[in-house]
Amino acid sequence: MVTLRGLTQGEFDSVMKDEMKHYAGEKVKAGTWTEDEAMTLSKETFQNLLPDGHKTRHHDFLGIDHDDVFIGYFWYNFDPEHKQKQAFIYNFLIFESEQGKGYGEAALRALESYLKGQGVDKLALHVFGHNQRAINLYKKLEFQVTNINMSKQL
Repeated sequence: MVTLRGLTQGEFDSVMKDEMKHYAGEKVKAGTWTEDEAMTLSKETFQNLLPDGHKTRHHDFLGIDHDDVFIGYFWYNFDPEHKQKQAFIYNFLIFESEQGKGYGEAALRALESYLKGQGVDKLALHVFGHNQRAINLYKKLEFQVTNINMSKQL
């Protein structure tokens, strides 16, 4: 069974270090940043988003467990004063060794239920265009496309 719980400080520190590297790589893959600038820009982005780290206001970090084993996490933002009562997923990750086992779908369903209990009416996220696996999962769970950014290398 998939369950959600708050991340410990140690888990947060570990996943954020990996997340900064991963985000830098994704931005390079997407053609948004060059490899030379990616890590610097990624660190700046995270510092701006999370000035108080794990304790940054309106940002929450949930561990995803399967049978009491840590298999991934969510990072989302929810400001209860937001007019649409919208939460935004900054990151959702099932660790590579646990992917392909149905945990992603179960975790998202658990998050939806959890967020409804927190007063959230709408859940939003960003997904890189090259991440077809995630796009397919979100479509399956009835997320709707709200924006499309496109580019062409010349």
